[in-house]
Amino acid sequence: MKIPLKNKILEVKLLISKTANLRKLEEELIDFFSKNEIEGYKIKKFRIEESFTGLGYNIIPLEPPIEECLSDKEENHSEEIEKIGKKYGIKNLGFIYWCYHK
Repeated sequence: MKIPLKNKILEVKLLISKTANLRKLEEELIDFFSKNEIEGYKIKKFRIEESFTGLGYNIIPLEPPIEECLSDKEENHSEEIEKIGKKYGIKNLGFIYWCYHK
């Protein structure tokens, strides 16, 4: 909607979008990690942040800190984590890139 104001026009737009409920996602991941080890690691603390590309969310392990140790094999439960993400409307949910070998 455009509203004329002397020498300017005020433009008003309404944007409606869905976003993931990150609090509920975090609760579900806490439950998942309490029941499953990821390649021998019991993740006790983590944070979730949007990927720098904006195409998904990254799980960043804080306790224990995991750096370049996951092999990207089926045993790290990446498919199950992706399914949890899809439940919340996130297409790409996984560990941050530095958790995997290069």
